[in-house]
Amino acid sequence: MFRVLLKGLLIVLCTQTAVNAHVMSLDRATLNFRDGAAYMVLSLAPSSFGGIKFDDDGDGAISFVEFQAHQMQVQQAFVQNVQLNDEKGPLVLEGLFVNFEPAHSPGLEQPSILVLGKFAMRQGLMPTDWSIGLWAHKVKNNNAVTATVTSQAKDGTVLEQESLVFTPSENSQKLFKKDNHVKAGYIQFGILLLLFLIPSLWFFYYKKVKPLWVTGPKLKKRLH
Repeated sequence: MFRVLLKGLLIVLCTQTAVNAHVMSLDRATLNFRDGAAYMVLSLAPSSFGGIKFDDDGDGAISFVEFQAHQMQVQQAFVQNVQLNDEKGPLVLEGLFVNFEPAHSPGLEQPSILVLGKFAMRQGLMPTDWSIGLWAHKVKNNNAVTATVTSQAKDGTVLEQESLVFTPSENSQKLFKKDNHVKAGYIQFGILLLLFLIPSLWFFYYKKVKPLWVTGPKLKKRLH
């Protein structure tokens, strides 16, 4: 089962890297919805995992051996601080794979931790928000993470796509919220329309309609 999951995740990663022709850039992320699952890929600096001290020998660099010694901590930090939700709550993380890219790898000037995860989506529900809370440790000099979110049909056709930015102060983002913007736009338009119509109707009523009506004392005189 794990091999099947890992193969699927690697296919997603390989597809992306084939398109980009290099390793995913640092502080980048992708989230792909396809076939009832959400595939997440993040390329993060080791400093993003602020509670983990990777440099065990104190030489100022992180080796692959040092990364392996802390790999379980990286996975735990991801599970605790990265979350995908739909309207019913958090989605289940079905699998997780992490890898280390040392500094000066092709396309990288700094070391990078590559994280791949697969979330199970509930039938008929799309994820509504995505949180990357790895900045909970208040590490200084963290860069913003730029993410691309894509919804795909079974044949791979892109249905929707958007770009999001995660920062320490904005570590949770709504997904595909343009429908909310459209609704808000209609509401704003309706308010503006009312603000325009009410004075116009008031003017029309008092200048055109009301003089034709017989009210108050005039009505009493006519009735008597």
